Amino acid sequence: MDYPVLEIKNISKSYGRIRALDNFSLIVHSGEICGILGPNGSGKTTTLGLILDVLKPDSGGYLWFGEKPTHLTRRRVGALLEQPMFYPYLSAMNNLRIIADIKGVSYNGIDGVLETVGLTSRKTSKYRTYSMGMRQRLAIAAALLGEPEVLILDEPTNGLDPKGIADIRDLIIDIGKQGVTVLLASHLLDEVQKICSHVVILQKGKKLNEGNVKEVLSASAAYELAAADMPELRKILENLGYFSEIKEENGKWLCTLSQEIDPGRLNRLIADQGIYLTHLSRRKKSLEKYFLDSLNAANG
Repeated sequence: MDYPVLEIKNISKSYGRIRALDNFSLIVHSGEICGILGPNGSGKTTTLGLILDVLKPDSGGYLWFGEKPTHLTRRRVGALLEQPMFYPYLSAMNNLRIIADIKGVSYNGIDGVLETVGLTSRKTSKYRTYSMGMRQRLAIAAALLGEPEVLILDEPTNGLDPKGIADIRDLIIDIGKQGVTVLLASHLLDEVQKICSHVVILQKGKKLNEGNVKEVLSASAAYELAAADMPELRKILENLGYFSEIKEENGKWLCTLSQEIDPGRLNRLIADQGIYLTHLSRRKKSLEKYFLDSLNAANG
């Protein structure tokens, strides 16, 4: 069921002269994996701190599950903002029992969360023997105790090696497939593109852009086209009405789509005008390009 689990409404937060968030709004729907993307200092961690009631906004507010936040709504949200203080001489099982006591939830879910994060075979090993990646997975297991409907993660792959990053990425995707809504903050473009269904871009506390990741990348797609008669090809492309921009690049026309068209249909439409293509390829803009374009547009 698609409904808003989180509604942030015009939140602002300052630290002295520094405006960490400036009139920021966001809606996260059930089942989404939403990435808050931005450079360091853009307001990502401040946003998470505000919606978890660790910080207080200067103005604006937010709703969880359509309600003002209470201790009851907070129990439906699991979060990992900083590395939990696990005891190095205790096993994963015993550390999670302490977390369960703090949360006031049953021990019955411990085996399940350990299985989810892939630590069942090491559940009796002491925490001090864990690698960085295993420690991060145990931290996510702790956040999942109590079967939260929403999981909040701040830079979940920080400090990990490439294998650890891939493991955490796959884990987050699997958690999302189980129906848990995920909100994560990251400055890693590749991470957001591979994990998230939705993205919001922040810079200096301001929202620059947001949208469905697939739609964002599809809408920013382009075709490379070439023919023996390039001037005539350009006239045809302009008249078709499918492109927001047509420019020359490396001897080809690079045509940015304003609406979707299948390459086969595009080829036929051009051939119907008596021009036969010598080159046709589709190019998708990466999230990195979308991100940089958003920053450049904001900076004028």
